[in-house]
Amino acid sequence: MLHTRAVPSVAGVSTSIKTTALKINSGEPRIAARQLPSNVVRVLRGLHRAGYRACVVGGGVRDLLLDLRPKDFDIVTDARPEQVKKLFRRVLLIGRRFRLAHVMFGREYIEVATFRGSGNEASNPEGSVVRGSNGRILRDNRFGSLEEDVLRRDFTINALYWDFADKRIIDHVGGLKDIARRRLRLIGEPRLRYEEDPVRMLRAARFAAKLGCELDRRCAEPIPEMARLLRAEPPARLLEEVRKLFLGGHAVSSFEELRRFGLLDELFPFLGPWMDAEPRAEGFVRDALAATDKRLSEGSHASLMFLLCVFYWGPISRVVAPGGSGIPRYTQITDAFRRMVRDSQYGLRPTKKMTADMEHVLGRQALLQARPRRRVNQTLKHPLFRPAYRLLCLRRRLGEIEEQCVLYWRKRAGSAPSRSWSKRRRGGPGRAGGRSANGNEKKVR
Repeated sequence: MLHTRAVPSVAGVSTSIKTTALKINSGEPRIAARQLPSNVVRVLRGLHRAGYRACVVGGGVRDLLLDLRPKDFDIVTDARPEQVKKLFRRVLLIGRRFRLAHVMFGREYIEVATFRGSGNEASNPEGSVVRGSNGRILRDNRFGSLEEDVLRRDFTINALYWDFADKRIIDHVGGLKDIARRRLRLIGEPRLRYEEDPVRMLRAARFAAKLGCELDRRCAEPIPEMARLLRAEPPARLLEEVRKLFLGGHAVSSFEELRRFGLLDELFPFLGPWMDAEPRAEGFVRDALAATDKRLSEGSHASLMFLLCVFYWGPISRVVAPGGSGIPRYTQITDAFRRMVRDSQYGLRPTKKMTADMEHVLGRQALLQARPRRRVNQTLKHPLFRPAYRLLCLRRRLGEIEEQCVLYWRKRAGSAPSRSWSKRRRGGPGRAGGRSANGNEKKVR
């Protein structure tokens, strides 16, 4: 029999949760330690031997149950960050909003977080939860128990814990049933949870696209009217979430989910009006997204910068060359792009480096379309020739490019460098991005 215990409430979450872990029988889902990367097991074992509770939580557990390959594994424990630091040879304590420990293994790391508290009264500034006027969490360093930590998670399918001590799955909020039904459901009252962190709306769209889940009706209804809350989010945070949406191998379905919930207009306010006015826009954008998914499925590199060029090109081409006639000049295109970035009051803002690369790719459309006879080799050797050429090919969908122009560059493209534009900008091991212990790039929060 499952018993309940009262715990402090948080952001509309019920004050009583199941405190008995789901018992794993022979016919129920299991996760074995051998399914985890060796360094993850080393950290779990080190915490356990020191007398601390150690669990894997979130996407790693969810993906293993769905027979997917997890991109990373997050560990939670009742040990404080300072205590984790004493257990392992190399540990970095990072984060302002959340205090985390990164256990280092060479150039790789395992992220370890302490169980979060309910967010109610704190005894000192180091153990506090600071919220903005709209309820959004600005700082969260209050520690607590696993039962409190589960209430701080966003979706039920991300609130499954695998306990290293007895190798069982702990499910307090019905996450296993939701996984079986392919249902996406927030923990707590949806409106309050979106106010607490508006990026959860983007995460809802991403998980619906990635996992093929149907978003619960109560969670879906508030999104269109609350989407404007994203305007107050830090640009870097939005960019990281958009990167996951479009570079996770499900770009087409992610785009459809963003449009369905009205989130696309908040990220790219200029894109919707152009797509409504241009009958061929749908095919142009979908071809780029499908090509991105295909490249990732084949193990090739895909660039968010290139997709942003695709999104910007349509609105820019309307301003530079009304009706699609004539060959726009380089300066006209780049000036139009700069104005769009400068004058946008909200929406996704590319980084400075990304903006500079986008300016080159967009501006070079004029050069490629002109098919110059001089300086062809110099054009081919430019690091951004490949994405510029791919955009040129896509523009056939809009009726802007003749087949002869594409053939002209296709014959010459064989001598162009095949290296990715991003390799020359990839950060080294000392930069904040780093890599998680299973070899995937992971941003430090």
